[in-house]
Amino acid sequence: MKNKKPKSAIIIGSGLGGLSTALRLSTEGYDVTVIEKHSKPGGRLNQLKLDGFTFDVGPSFMSMSWELEELFKSNGLKNPIQLEELDPLYQVYFEGENKPYRIWKTLHNLEEEFKDIEPNLAAKVEKYLSRAGEFFHDTEDKVVKSNYANVVDYILKLTRVPLKHLPYLFRNMWSEVEKNFESEQVRVIFSLVAFFLGSTPFHTPAIYSLLNYTEMKHDGYWKVKGGMYKIVEELMKILESRGVKFVFNTEIVGVANSNGKLNSLLDRNGKTWSADIFISNSDAASFRGQILGRKKFTEQKLDNMDWTLAPFTIY
Repeated sequence: MKNKKPKSAIIIGSGLGGLSTALRLSTEGYDVTVIEKHSKPGGRLNQLKLDGFTFDVGPSFMSMSWELEELFKSNGLKNPIQLEELDPLYQVYFEGENKPYRIWKTLHNLEEEFKDIEPNLAAKVEKYLSRAGEFFHDTEDKVVKSNYANVVDYILKLTRVPLKHLPYLFRNMWSEVEKNFESEQVRVIFSLVAFFLGSTPFHTPAIYSLLNYTEMKHDGYWKVKGGMYKIVEELMKILESRGVKFVFNTEIVGVANSNGKLNSLLDRNGKTWSADIFISNSDAASFRGQILGRKKFTEQKLDNMDWTLAPFTIY
């Protein structure tokens, strides 16, 4: 009996999502090819080397470390990434003040840091995080880990949220921290998670206080030994050992369809790429408009949308 030829998969983009998908598909026995328009893998999780120094480009620390553990465990692998927990989590500088505030995960240390401007901070934070933690665990599987097909689908899934959490859905992040803390500095610090979402505390629903819970109570923040790009390097070692193929400096610019089904990709050099399945890890909106040609995502319509903020980091 002849060996059955494995199904083939092409992944567009070698960001963390693309590499993780390649790992999962290789475990399922797929013949995987990853096509990347840049010269190295990683996407937004990348690095810059300059004058003998190496800088993380993109994320510089991580939370929810159990997701990283799950990625390797579910593929029959031991996690090769070494993590160190951060405490303090980070420092916040306010204009006009002489020294930064250290944001401690340990509440006793946090209270000591803010003793001059926010009395009894540990008790206040404990109460605030307890409420946020209840929301997180009550909605983790029902809402947080759900995808939504449209606004109606989103609203229907919100009806599964316990009634006690409904006020969270109608308050913004700033009103939530204003209700729990007295000093402007502490309010600002606890509302910073809104910027992680590309928004502001005045436009972000209070439900995202659950991010305060994940950073200060539920797992915290972690740094990767060797820098965040170590995740990419370790994944590449595993994928290359499994025979996953990587094609760099190659940009996908078009697709071909047959009877409404996508059957091949076209790169900028005119080469056609065929596979049984295709996965895009590129920018979702621009890919739908520029590559798939969907009318809802034309450049003009995208320009007319209200986009969230993006961070600008200076090294």
